[in-house]
Amino acid sequence: MAIEKSEAIILRTLNFRDTSKILTAYTLDHGLVSLIAKGVRGPKPRFGSALEIFAHVDLVYYNKDSRDLQLLSQASLLEAHLGLASNLDRYRHACAVLEFLLKLLSGQEPPGKLYPLALRTLEVLEKAPVASLGSLFLAFQIKAVSFLGHRPELFSCISCRESLTEPVYFAPLHGGTVCDNCVVEVDGTRTITQSQLGFLQRLMKSTLAELFEDVPSSEFMADTRGIFELFLASQLDRYEPSRSLRQIPNRHALGLREALKAGDPLGN
Repeated sequence: MAIEKSEAIILRTLNFRDTSKILTAYTLDHGLVSLIAKGVRGPKPRFGSALEIFAHVDLVYYNKDSRDLQLLSQASLLEAHLGLASNLDRYRHACAVLEFLLKLLSGQEPPGKLYPLALRTLEVLEKAPVASLGSLFLAFQIKAVSFLGHRPELFSCISCRESLTEPVYFAPLHGGTVCDNCVVEVDGTRTITQSQLGFLQRLMKSTLAELFEDVPSSEFMADTRGIFELFLASQLDRYEPSRSLRQIPNRHALGLREALKAGDPLGN
């Protein structure tokens, strides 16, 4: 049994028996880790907000390769991200980030750019203008899948590799854009407008902070998201559209901060 230490983001929590919790943490050093935190619930919860979803923490735990649940020893809160509970749209988009990570990660990913991207996305969603949250979440998805080897081709034709001129098509199954000359050779294409293509290119190239003022219309956003959803569904075996963004959880009785402490962002 080894003692492991790592920075982490808490993705999911589940109350277990009378005083314990089961956690899913995305760690900087070891990817996804499932943990049991014994004796942490009660009138004065041990570790406080460090074991709530969205929390950025330092963890110490006992790791044994032969078991699925590792034993948590210590948790130190670095940032609670409580501002994500200040607005329902912020909360829903932050929950969608956690959902996406849980679907995207297998637990075997080496350290890389995805962890800092996930952490930065939560920080940005906490402070960005509410109207830009949809653009920021889509940018997170594009960057995340790119870091894991599924980068969509948005700047040239996937068939001939030439620059794109109108009309342009998108082939989700084949991973990107297709020019007018090659469209007859590629199955499953659909038209993508120059505005939609330019928007996706901007989301891929820009930092999250540079997208604060990127606020397309709801119709444009829905259509463009639909195109990229087709790409995600065709490239990722475990992908499903976000439940957090598909429905508004009924959290009025609890309040948003209490919803955070419930540990289940999807309302299951």
